[in-house]
Amino acid sequence: MSENTLRVLVADDIASNRTIVGAFLGHLNCTPLYAADGVDAVEIFRQESPDIVLMDLMMPRMDGFEAIKQIRALSEDRWVPIIILSALSGEGDIVHGLEIGADDYLAKPLSFPVFSARFKALRRLLDMQRRLSGSLEQVRAVANGVIDGIISADDQGMILSVNRAASHIFGYGAPEMIGRPFSMLLPPDASDTGNSYLQRHVMGGEKRVVGQIREMTGRRKDGSTFPMEIGVSDLQLPNRRMFIGIVRDVSEARRIQRQLAEDAARLQRYHDESEREQELAMKIMERQIRSDWLHDKAVQYAVMPARNFSGDVVAVARSNDGALYAMLADATGHGLAAAVSVLPALGAFYRGAARNLPLAGLVTELNDLLCGLLPPGHFVASALVRLEASRPAGEIWVGGVPDVLQITEDGQVRQRFPSRQLPLGILPSAEAAVVCEAFSWDGPGQIVLCSDGLTEAENQAGEAFGHEGLVRALAEGSRASRLGILRQALTRHLAGQPAGDDVSVLLLDCAAPAVAPG
Repeated sequence: MSENTLRVLVADDIASNRTIVGAFLGHLNCTPLYAADGVDAVEIFRQESPDIVLMDLMMPRMDGFEAIKQIRALSEDRWVPIIILSALSGEGDIVHGLEIGADDYLAKPLSFPVFSARFKALRRLLDMQRRLSGSLEQVRAVANGVIDGIISADDQGMILSVNRAASHIFGYGAPEMIGRPFSMLLPPDASDTGNSYLQRHVMGGEKRVVGQIREMTGRRKDGSTFPMEIGVSDLQLPNRRMFIGIVRDVSEARRIQRQLAEDAARLQRYHDESEREQELAMKIMERQIRSDWLHDKAVQYAVMPARNFSGDVVAVARSNDGALYAMLADATGHGLAAAVSVLPALGAFYRGAARNLPLAGLVTELNDLLCGLLPPGHFVASALVRLEASRPAGEIWVGGVPDVLQITEDGQVRQRFPSRQLPLGILPSAEAAVVCEAFSWDGPGQIVLCSDGLTEAENQAGEAFGHEGLVRALAEGSRASRLGILRQALTRHLAGQPAGDDVSVLLLDCAAPAVAPG
C-alpha cells in the first residue's frame, strides 16, 4: 500500500487552508477530498471511505468534535487515522478531540517537513494495520487490559486479585493487597465513603453506579494520596458475585488543568505587553515600505487589519526604464508575527525591481530568501506582477492568494489568473518550479490583487463576501472610484461584524504604456 495513492479527507471551513493542505498532499502522492464543514465531512466520509481524515475543530453547521465522533462511529470495522488541525494555543480543544476519537494532531501553521514525515509514518502504520488487522484486534484487547489498574473484589469488598498496573499505582505488591479490604486503598477520612460506595451502591445491588466512572481519592503504600478515577462492573458467577474495578491515576491530568488555568492568567499579561510592542513594530514596518511608490498614479491600494496590526503587505516599485513591479503578500498568521515574516522580502523586492529583474528571477530570489529565513510552518502567500513600460504586456505569478483579475475599463473580468504555485518559503525554487504567466491587453483596464481576508470575510449569517462580491463591486464604478466602492461593499456586507483576517487590495492601471520617470 505504501506505493499507492492515499485518499485524504480535508475538513476545514477556510478555503485558503484547504488550498495549502491540498498542495502539500499533492507533493506527497495523496488525493485530497475537500469538506467545508462537519456535515460535509461526515457525508463525504460515508460515500468515499477515505484512508485518512484531517479535521479542523472550529467549523460552521457541525464542528470538528461532533464530526470526529460520527466518523469514528462509521469506521468501527476499520482504523482510519483522524488528525486534528489546530493552533498550538488550543490545548484544551486538542485534548478533548483526542479523548473523543482523534488519533493525533498537527499544529497550525503547518510545517511541510513535519507534515511529510507524519504522512510517511501513517503510510507505514496503515500498511501494517491492513496486513495484520486480525492480530491487531487481539493485541489491542490485551493492551487495554493492562493500561489501567484492575482490581477484583468479592461481595464483602475483600480484594481477590490485582494486575501489575494496580500494584504500580498503589505501591503494594500483589500479596500485600489480596485478601485485604478495598478500604486500604483509600485515606482514613475517605474509607467510610469508599466502603459505602462499594457496599451500599454496588455490593448492595443498586445498579445506577455500576459501569459508571467516579473520581475518588486514593492512598498509596507510602501514605501519599492522589486523585483517581474508578469504574466498577459486576460479574455474576454461578456460585458467587464478583466486582471488577478499573482504576486510573489522574494526577497528571489534574496537574495539567491547574497549569492551564495559570497559563491563561499569564497569557493575559503577555497580551497586554504585546499590544505595546505592536505599536512600536507598526512604526518600524511603515519605515520599511516605500510609501512614495504607493502614491504612483497607476496604483490604488487598501490594507485593513483584522486587529491593530496588519500581517498583509502591499508594495510597488518602478525600474529605471519605468517597468511597474507590484507585490501583495499575506503571511501565515495575523498581526506582528505575520508581518515579520514578510519584512525580509521587502528589501529583496525593491532591489530586484531596481535591477529590472524578469519576474521569474525576482520570485526565485524571494522564495529562496524566505526558505532560508522562515522557521518551519511559516510561509508567505503572495502574488507578484510586472508591467512593461514600453508595451501593453506583463507577467504574473500567483501562489496561495485568491485569483488575480484583469478587468476592463468598465470593470468586467477580462482574464483570471488562479493560484497554481506554492506560497513563498515552503520549498526551494529548484523543487517548486517557479512558473510565471505572460499576458497583454488591448484596451484600458486594471489588474486586481487581493488577500483571502477579502473573499472570506463573513457577515453575521456566516456568508462569505466571496469572488462574486468582489466581481460585483468592481463593475459598479469607474476606475478612479473603484477602490472606494469596493471598501463600501465590504463594509455593507460585514454590517458591523469585524473581518476575521487582514484584508488587502491592490489595483494597477494597465492603460497606455507607462513612461519612465525623468
